[in-house]
Parts: sequence; structure tokens; C-alpha cells
Amino acid sequence: MCRKLIAQLMLILATLLLLSAPVFAEVVLKEKVDYYPVNGTGKKEIIKNLKKDSPYKKGKDYYPAFTQTDIRYKYSWAQKNGRCQVTQVKVFLTLTYVYPRLARAQSNSVQQWWEKKIARFVIHENIHGDISKRSAYELDRKLRGMKDINCSNAKSVISARAKYIVRQMKKEQAEYDRITNHGIEQHKYRPPR
Repeated sequence: MCRKLIAQLMLILATLLLLSAPVFAEVVLKEKVDYYPVNGTGKKEIIKNLKKDSPYKKGKDYYPAFTQTDIRYKYSWAQKNGRCQVTQVKVFLTLTYVYPRLARAQSNSVQQWWEKKIARFVIHENIHGDISKRSAYELDRKLRGMKDINCSNAKSVISARAKYIVRQMKKEQAEYDRITNHGIEQHKYRPPR
């Protein structure tokens, strides 16, 4: 009964995801999860080691979980009546979610505390992934819409448009982290409609 319900929910979710993507968009999405080990026994020691072992640090700040976004694109363009237009676009988006993983078995209470902490990390990082996905589809849509371009500088115009979209994505990621204080105040985030 439970397996059947889960299978039905997964089918519904997959259908909704397919229907929500633009029909002609060609975004190749690859998502993966990596872990790094965190040693310690008990909350205090784990937190100390989490700060020490986190692979992503900026100055004195550390980020126990993070999302790496790699967005690339390729396109074709054609000349018609002395003007150029983009004819094909393919966007490649690779998202790598990086989380800590306990290296040792813990007491039940510490394990429950850890699972809640990880669940909050996952919620926060998934939204970083969503921001990147929206930007990838926007990149696809904007590049496909480029028509009537001066052929003498078509490559630089297309490149500038793509760079602008990637810069906007980075700004949106930074603003999301600012609003949520890197997930500590996740409840403050209101996703775009």
C-alpha cells in the first residue's frame, strides 16, 4: 500500500516537473550529492569539527553545506538578409550539493539532532538549486529569442547576454543567503511567484 502510494506520488511529481519546463527548452541538468566527513561524539564536538572541516570557507565564516553551480551553454546562429539570429541553444547545468556526514555512530538524541540539522541544510541548498535551474531556463529562453543581431558582433552580443543572466543568478543567490542568513533564518525567504 505504502509503496504504491509513493510510486503514484513520484509519477505525479515527475509529470508536474515535465509540464513546468518550457516545451522547447533544452537544458541538460545533472544533479549530484557529495559528502565530507565530520568527526566527533556529541553536539559540541561535532559543531567544533564542522567549523574546522567544512570545505567551503570565506574568511572567518564557514558554510557546512553548499551548492556548486556550473552553467555552460552552446548555440548555433545563422545569417538571413544580412542579419543574424540564434537558431539552436543547449544549456548544461551541473549542480553539486555538498553536505557533511557524521564519521561515527552517535547516541539516539545526537543522531536525531543531526538529522534535523541536515534536513534544514537540504531545504536551504535545494532552493539554491532552484535558483540555478530558473536561471538556466531563462538563459535558454533569452538566447533562443535573440534575433535580428548585427552579424559583425553577434558573438559578443550573445556572450554579453549570457554573462548578464549568470551575474543576475549570482546576485539572486547572494540575496537569498542574505535574507536567510545562510539558512539560519530560512523562514524569512519568500520564493518568487
